[in-house]
Amino acid sequence: MKFLQSISIVALVAAASAQDFCNVQEHTGTSVTETDIKVGSIGDIGYEIWYQEGENSATFYEDGSFSCAFNKTSDYLCRSGLSFDSTQTHEEIGHIYADFKLVKSQLEDVDYSYIGVYGWSREPLIEYYVVDNWLSENRPGDWVGETKHGDYIIDGAEYTVFENTRFGPSIDGETEFKQFFSIRKEARDCGTIDITAHFKAWEDLGMKLGKLHEAKVLGEAGSIHEGTSGKADFPYAKVYIVPDVEEPTDVE
Repeated sequence: MKFLQSISIVALVAAASAQDFCNVQEHTGTSVTETDIKVGSIGDIGYEIWYQEGENSATFYEDGSFSCAFNKTSDYLCRSGLSFDSTQTHEEIGHIYADFKLVKSQLEDVDYSYIGVYGWSREPLIEYYVVDNWLSENRPGDWVGETKHGDYIIDGAEYTVFENTRFGPSIDGETEFKQFFSIRKEARDCGTIDITAHFKAWEDLGMKLGKLHEAKVLGEAGSIHEGTSGKADFPYAKVYIVPDVEEPTDVE
């Protein structure tokens, strides 16, 4: 009974916390601002800013929150969260979640965009996205992947799952790699993403990740024309691990 009661308390706390972080307006704590392409960390938080062309920046905070600013870029991304060492699968790491709140502004000429969770695995090399929002006018469409697996209920919402193979820049240089996508049907500006739930849903479709390199909250925007500009602010962003627990057994 004590075990079941503790689970209920955790659920109630999580629900209350969700309401709280969706009301967060300001960043707090120590920060670092980057204007060049950079992989770095602040405290226990790993981060990266990467782009092609333009005048861009990102500010990262020690609590995991961050702010992205891009100007006349063809492709820009910034991300903040957990970095791993590519030695463990997600099952070995534990159940992974992300909380985020998005505030978007001053957007111009955004042709494509992904807001949500992002990362890589090795062995095999895979780039993955869980997309819960976008800065473009339209939701990412079928052009995302060469294989469209279909629509599925994952973590209580409907997502379209895609798979793709491409050659391009990666965490291991220019090479061939797979891409996995879950794209939410209805965009949301704030919420909790059960990252592991997407990993498991992909596995049911034969899309198996390797050893995790990272799991981060992502802001990405790009243009196929003259470049895109705007801001994506995340006053709350946190990726965290909850150890998997076994189902309780009836013990007198």
